[in-house]
Amino acid sequence: MTFDLKDRRIYGFATEEHLRFADQDVNGHVNNGAFLQLMENARVSYLRGFVRSGLPRFRMVIGRIETDFRRQMFYPGRATACARLLEVHERKCVIGQALFDGEGNCTATQRVIMVSLDEQTHRSTPFEPAVRDVLERFAASPDGMIA
Repeated sequence: MTFDLKDRRIYGFATEEHLRFADQDVNGHVNNGAFLQLMENARVSYLRGFVRSGLPRFRMVIGRIETDFRRQMFYPGRATACARLLEVHERKCVIGQALFDGEGNCTATQRVIMVSLDEQTHRSTPFEPAVRDVLERFAASPDGMIA
């Protein structure tokens, strides 16, 4: 399934964020590093929901982040950071994200590859079947959420 990461409707999960004075750079707009932090907060919150849903404990680490910056944001203001699962593979999954300004304009999109990690060996490992099954259901849903 292909998703347009700029489309707010594909995200069932979002965090509301306040832009801070400290988020600005010397050009007077919100720094690209702040964009990444805002999206990180949404991604971590989204993933923590899987653990709270009763899945067996599993660990993932970031393998790659691809970000497209689409428009500026300015302080003061608010932003909405979204996250959803896009793909699930044997040892990794792909999370799609977007950041929207207070007017609902998409300011950035992101694809994050998360790698399943064995806590003992610190090497990639296949997802447990129960974990993979649930992750696949999240990825297949229209908004990245399941009931």
